Amino acid sequence: MRVFWKAVQMNFRVFFAYKMGFLLSIIIFPMVMAINIYLFTSIYSYNGSTEIKGYDLTQMIWYYGVTVFVWIFIYNMVDRRMSGYILSGELAPLLLRPMPLFQYELANALALRLAGILFEFFPVMALYSIIYPPTFLTFASFGKFLVLIMLAFILLFLLNYIVGMSAALTQSNVGTARVVNALLVLLGGTMIPLEFFPDWLRRICGVLPFQYIFYEPVQFFIRHGDTSIDAWLQVIVMQFIWIVVLYTIVRSIWAFLLRNIVVAGG
Repeated sequence: MRVFWKAVQMNFRVFFAYKMGFLLSIIIFPMVMAINIYLFTSIYSYNGSTEIKGYDLTQMIWYYGVTVFVWIFIYNMVDRRMSGYILSGELAPLLLRPMPLFQYELANALALRLAGILFEFFPVMALYSIIYPPTFLTFASFGKFLVLIMLAFILLFLLNYIVGMSAALTQSNVGTARVVNALLVLLGGTMIPLEFFPDWLRRICGVLPFQYIFYEPVQFFIRHGDTSIDAWLQVIVMQFIWIVVLYTIVRSIWAFLLRNIVVAGG
């Protein structure tokens, strides 16, 4: 465990050296927020309604703002990194490290997100709150969001790790990554809230992992729908189920790769 946290610290120092890349978000994200304010204010005004699908104007504007926060908390590059290791031949020497590759990549992803939270989330959250105050937000709803987002981070890491390992079979996992990202954006609720989907598609989303990465954490942040303790615990249970399922898949594929992979250039 000590080696793991040393790896997190080492990777954090690397990302800290390039903090200007993160700080660009302070310019870009508020511009997106301003566009959303104009867009949804016009939509609600045109419809003469105070709510659409149960979302009031503030919740709808912040819905898309919080999807940005979710990306800040969970984004990782492990799919590209794993693909690169396999196709370049770097995988062989990496297996000789005292730290398992899975742990090292998890440390890298965690360090990346710590830098993102420090240089993106805090300043952007402050700017968003000034531009359009989140009147719905409470300490309890934010606390529930943080718990769900930590589990969502693990979910996306495992999902991307599987995509990365698929390069051993497909040679290029670009297509696989695009399909997974498309499913994540569509069925995870980042493109449009899931309330706008037909009931049959909502039921499909409910048994897939994607909505537990994006949609559910957002709901608890903006306090939309059922955000009771019971509902929160049900989401946590579903996240844990999918973490166990995806981790089992990771271990199974990894065992298969170690038995069968031939590393070019290694």
